[in-house]
Amino acid sequence: MLTNKFSSASSLLTGIFFIVLGALFFTEYSKIWTLIYILFMIGFLWIGLNQILRALNNKQKASLNLSTMLTSLLCVGLAVYTFFNPGLFFKFIHYVIGWWALLNAAIQFINFYVYRRDCLKGTYVLFLKGLADAVFAAMLMLKPINKLWIVAYIAGAYLIFYGGVTVLEALKDLLSAGMSVKIREHLRISIPVLISAIIPQRFFLSINALIKTNKLNPDAQVAPQASTDLEVFIYLKESGPESLGHVDISFQGKIYSYGCHDPHHRGLFGTLGDGVLVVSDRETFLKHALKSEDKTIISYGLTLNESQKAMLQKRIDAMMERAYTWRPDAQLLAEGETAEGEAKDYASRVWNATHAHMYKFANGKFKTYFVFSTNCVLLADELLHCKELDLIPIGGIVTPGTYLEFLNTEYLRPGGMVVERTIYKRTRGKGGEHGSSFGSSLSSS
Repeated sequence: MLTNKFSSASSLLTGIFFIVLGALFFTEYSKIWTLIYILFMIGFLWIGLNQILRALNNKQKASLNLSTMLTSLLCVGLAVYTFFNPGLFFKFIHYVIGWWALLNAAIQFINFYVYRRDCLKGTYVLFLKGLADAVFAAMLMLKPINKLWIVAYIAGAYLIFYGGVTVLEALKDLLSAGMSVKIREHLRISIPVLISAIIPQRFFLSINALIKTNKLNPDAQVAPQASTDLEVFIYLKESGPESLGHVDISFQGKIYSYGCHDPHHRGLFGTLGDGVLVVSDRETFLKHALKSEDKTIISYGLTLNESQKAMLQKRIDAMMERAYTWRPDAQLLAEGETAEGEAKDYASRVWNATHAHMYKFANGKFKTYFVFSTNCVLLADELLHCKELDLIPIGGIVTPGTYLEFLNTEYLRPGGMVVERTIYKRTRGKGGEHGSSFGSSLSSS
């Protein structure tokens, strides 16, 4: 009981802090930017000096020391140079935020292309969002002087809204159930996309660090059956596209996995192409992902009532009405037909291991996969978020990072919707993980 109260109080104070910080961006934005400038210098100076001291104490790895020393000296040099050239720092901030806005504009324009081609609703809203981001980027980068007040106001509005949602979430246990549902329905906010992109890698590194220090023993074997009604799986890898994370859901013994799995119809470095849905036996699919694809898997379990189960099955059936069978190269070759490739792609490896059924979509959402919109997370969100279910309310651009952050927060939050978490990793360790030390480590990292 005391732990629950402490957690709620901590969330309440965090929300209030964000609200106050957001207000300061409106009233004292010049002082806030000066503080950021000072913290930037102190941070780089501390990182540089700390790495130098650690390198000097590590006498056994000379090559690593040389690399570390050079990086450390660069950090110290950058801190000193910034101290004597504050104007350059603020110009640099203009360019950094400008490039961030330009990247968001590019994402929105690609979304516009995908939605227009697949005849989806909201096409011109995406175009206007992209245009607004492009104009904002141009304002910052073409004349990078005295424009930080614009950024301050945008950041302030975001922080106030984010803090307000956090406060309401902390107070949710004191409100009626009906009011709680209304808050969740109408206030959906997610963290910025570029920040969410690094969350899966942060979790991956935290898991490895805990394993090395014997604070975590992940499951090396997949449980034959799920112990909860619904599972949401987050897949992590050290490098490659999947270092950004991947999301699947499992219901009634089947896994539904969506991605850009057709190697002959994709582009833009594998981020855009025909969407492919894999429907596989849960245990077989997870074993393949764990052992053959060498992935770290975090499973979050949710309990559903009978009405929610029926609604989820209805939404899955409605989605499958738009799907038609697609066969990967490995299946074509096994059935004596000609294939375009050598059957070494991901879909072929999955089919060889699981004989899963694979589908493409004839129309509508998910006909085209794009990593920042019609992606694996949006498919899960499409199935799990509606008035009757309302299981995982996340707004904004959906990424595996936003889902991972939300699910982990819900698992750690007293009375959260996530009732179970299990870590799967190919390792010598045995036993599952359901406990507090891992959760605390991740939430604070």
